[in-house]
Parts: sequence; C-alpha cells; structure tokens
Amino acid sequence: MGCCFSRSSGPNSPYPGGAPNSSARHINPPPLTLPDGIQAASHGVSQPVPPSHHRRRRRDQGPLDQHINKPLRQHEWASKDRRWTRRGLDKERAEFFDTRVTGRAEIWQTIHAALQVLWDPATEDSNDDGLNGLGTAQSILSAAEISLPTGDLANGVYDSLGNYYQLPQWVVADPTNLADDSDPDGKDAELPTSAGETIGADINDVPVDDAERRREEKGKRVLDAREQIRVRARLSDSGRDIDVSVAKTDPVRSVIRTIASESATPSTKKIRIAYMGKMLKEGMSLQDQGWQADHILNALVFNR
Repeated sequence: MGCCFSRSSGPNSPYPGGAPNSSARHINPPPLTLPDGIQAASHGVSQPVPPSHHRRRRRDQGPLDQHINKPLRQHEWASKDRRWTRRGLDKERAEFFDTRVTGRAEIWQTIHAALQVLWDPATEDSNDDGLNGLGTAQSILSAAEISLPTGDLANGVYDSLGNYYQLPQWVVADPTNLADDSDPDGKDAELPTSAGETIGADINDVPVDDAERRREEKGKRVLDAREQIRVRARLSDSGRDIDVSVAKTDPVRSVIRTIASESATPSTKKIRIAYMGKMLKEGMSLQDQGWQADHILNALVFNR
C-alpha cells in the first residue's frame, strides 16, 4: 500500500483524473445577465433595442412664429411725476399716433381703434352683441391677428409678422388721478428745457422772444455764413426732400418754421421733427440733440 499522498486521487494528487475540488473551479465570476434587447458581448450577437416604455417623451412645443396671446385686460395706473388733464392727455395721444414711424401703419390704426373703444366710458356696458368695451377691443385686435403676451396693452403687442409695438401707459388708459381741466392746480406738469419753452406744448403756444419771432417772420435776421448749416428734411405726406439753411444754434422750432415756409405747408398742418427714431425737442438745437451733418431729418406732417 502506498502512502496516502501517492494516490492518484485526492486534493493534492499531481495526476489527472483527480476528484474535482474548490481549487479546480473557475475563479472568474459568471457573466452578468443582461436585460432583453441589449447586446451580449460574450455571445457576439447584436439585437435591436426596443423603445423603452419608461423613456421620457419630449414635450411638444408650438410653432416658433406663434406668440403667447392672453385675453385683454384693463390697465390701471396712477401718475406720480405729472398732473394729467383730459385736454393734455387727448392732445398727446393724438400726437403719439400721428408720429409713429416704425412698424406697419395698418397695425397702428387697429391699435388706435381698439383703444378708442377702451377710452370711451360709454362702452363699459354691453352692446347689442353682448360685448362691452373690453370684449369689443379684443375682437378688433384678434381680427388683425394682434397678440398680447401679457394681456396688458401697456406691455406692448405683436403683429402676425413678429413686429413689436410698444405703448406707454398714458396712451393705454387714463390715470386714476386724472385732474379736471377747470382745476387751476390741475394743469399738465411741464418740464422746463430752456428759457421761454416747455416740453409738451404746441409749437404756436411756446413763448419766444417777440423781437426774434418778428425778425424770423420778416426774414431780416442776419446770419453769419460760418454759423449756417444745410439741413435736408423729408416730408412724410409727400416723400419730398426740402433743403433749408439755418443757424447752428437755431432751436428745432425755428427749423420747423423754415421747413414749413420752404415747402409751402398750409397753416392747417403741423410739422414735428423726428431723428434716429425719436422726436426732437423743439427748444433745443439739432446738434445739441445728436444730429450729424448730411443726415436726413423726418418731417412728420399731420393735421392740427
């Protein structure tokens, strides 16, 4: 009998055929069980991955050319830096819509028509169609495909082409502290700009030096050639360009009179000057308001 260590079997036998034991097992862990539909690298088989039922779907978004359109609502505000009267408010609203130079003219007309409904206190009651002023104005805006991103006209509107139209709140609605025209303390607050002139006043209502006015009207004002500048203005009613010579220090008010005289604009018409998208103050010169030589001014002509 041989030693137990010489047996052909056993855990320490060097000969083949020995009984399997723990050391003869695989030392690598078994392959992971992969979910159905995922490629198993160990088998080299690729299978299509079915769509997961738990995959988050992408939220559908509307067309990019459509703006948010909320129902029209009333705008309420109180003036803190100016005393508004009915006469002054109506006057500046008319000038606002007469001097719009950007956007589409038909859209401005539609906005104006809708606001006129809202301005009328008689439209607070329902009409024959069952609509009050707010509903009527909403119908006017919707018919022209005008959208309101917040429902408040004071925050601006968009037309169907994506153009933005900004509206100041004093155009949209009357202030809650609107003063009475007959109130002596209820005059519109006017900010002084220079001696003898105030912002927001009519061209013919602005007080100026009488001697200077008479000299300008009679054409007897003596101008130094070195002080003269050549100004070109484009009339909004005809598209015609007018070239005039004025002094560098002349206020815009004097430039307007010269343009009106050279263009034979009737006295029933009024002229306002716009430059680089803003209305120029009539008590300041062109150069003081950023005008550069050879730039064309926009002469906006409208009825008084």
